[in-house]
Amino acid sequence: MNSVKKIILARYYFGKFVDELKENQNITSSPILQDIYQKNDYQKLLQEVIDAIKENPKGDLVKLKYYLLEKSGLKNEIEKLVKVTQIAPGIIIDFGTEKSRDTILCGKSQECIMENGSLVESPKSIEENTIFDLASTSKLFMAISILKLNEMNLLDVFDPVTRYVPEFKNLDDDITIYDLLKFRVNIGTDERVDSAKSKEEAEQILFTIHKKESNNPNNAYTDMGAMVLRYVVERVSKMPYKEFVRSVILEPLNMKDTYLNVPEEKLVRVANENYSTIIKWDGTAFTRYDNVPGTPHDAKAIAMGALEGIAPGHAGFFSTKNDMIRLGNSLINGEILTPESVASISDTATGFQDDDSYTRFYGSLVFLKQKDPHYLSVYPPLSGRAFMSPGFAGTTLYVDPLNKITLFIGAPRLHNRIYQVHPYQRINIKEDENHKLTYVLPNGEEKVISEYFARDKEVIVRLALDLVLQYQLLEKIFKKKKNMHLVREL
Repeated sequence: MNSVKKIILARYYFGKFVDELKENQNITSSPILQDIYQKNDYQKLLQEVIDAIKENPKGDLVKLKYYLLEKSGLKNEIEKLVKVTQIAPGIIIDFGTEKSRDTILCGKSQECIMENGSLVESPKSIEENTIFDLASTSKLFMAISILKLNEMNLLDVFDPVTRYVPEFKNLDDDITIYDLLKFRVNIGTDERVDSAKSKEEAEQILFTIHKKESNNPNNAYTDMGAMVLRYVVERVSKMPYKEFVRSVILEPLNMKDTYLNVPEEKLVRVANENYSTIIKWDGTAFTRYDNVPGTPHDAKAIAMGALEGIAPGHAGFFSTKNDMIRLGNSLINGEILTPESVASISDTATGFQDDDSYTRFYGSLVFLKQKDPHYLSVYPPLSGRAFMSPGFAGTTLYVDPLNKITLFIGAPRLHNRIYQVHPYQRINIKEDENHKLTYVLPNGEEKVISEYFARDKEVIVRLALDLVLQYQLLEKIFKKKKNMHLVREL
């Protein structure tokens, strides 16, 4: 194809693709979330493709993709996060469509281990098959499970929770499965679940759950709803939640590296989240030494019996980027849920206006776009049906069913890092000229702070999603037929 023909085709598909993306953006259950990204924003983003073709008139699809990647600054931002600010020891990001993917790896899945009472260097590189603690990304399994049971007519999401699990006697009869699925109500327990001395005690604490009197209208996000819904799934399916997930998600999709309890022979592949630290009000440090690979960081998951094979509903699963991308693509292709159910994941029942600002928008145990740019948000250029499932330990899965885009990011962001500093101690945070944040521990050790991982990780995610949209325009021009998967190690 000569350069003149490339430019003509590029301009033709440019206009059509801008209109397509703009139309998909506005397919949402909430008109408030429409038109966050304007037509000229799409035009500016995709103009990079036209410019790339002009500057590389003989470039084929592979060369032009590589050119756009180099120009995007994505690799620099990944190296900055891992090697400069060191917010995470390592990271993997996999992004693209079902047939065209990029994977970028950088850094380590483990920095150190404890030997003879001291931390010693013991580096392990991030690999394509590294297994990550999904933490709250596990909630997507719960959303799928509830929607699957709804499809099978074994439950109605608008039924009260107590119809299926009367033990939750403190939940009002008007609190429905749908309410918990969509974060519509603020709920809490009398005591902390993770204060329990046994899984039996933890369960009894969970059964005290009730609607909070001081309902915070701004943010009802909680782990507790998914923990309650686990019991609904088990009562309706008549099997442990872990087994239901295995039978309706993991086995049908051949997700062979996704587990609640990682087999011993695969533990060597698990990213290390151990030695995470919080700084208390008086400057003392609390560091965990029991979060060995294969142990979920989430204390509630452990209290509910995750280590003994009980899936708590909100966290606890481990997986790889390959398995999670497979899950995302299966939702796009309607393999384990109908397209209607997948579309309903992004339906929102939150996000009303309060004091001239909008509260947070959520879907079915997932995050959506936000009207307020200060909130963690699905990237605006994506469709109105896009959603993301982030996890505290360093994972995020993006799924855009309309634009057929998936992205997974994994990082052991808690390993050998300070992830929380009490407000009283923030004046003692050190910042160098590269914006690396550290804190000097009472023993004199200087430790890196990963508190802003969620914010800085999104810079990488957004650059990657920009590239996917640009790649899609290139593929329309070059009519790509073969699958393409490029892997790069930094």
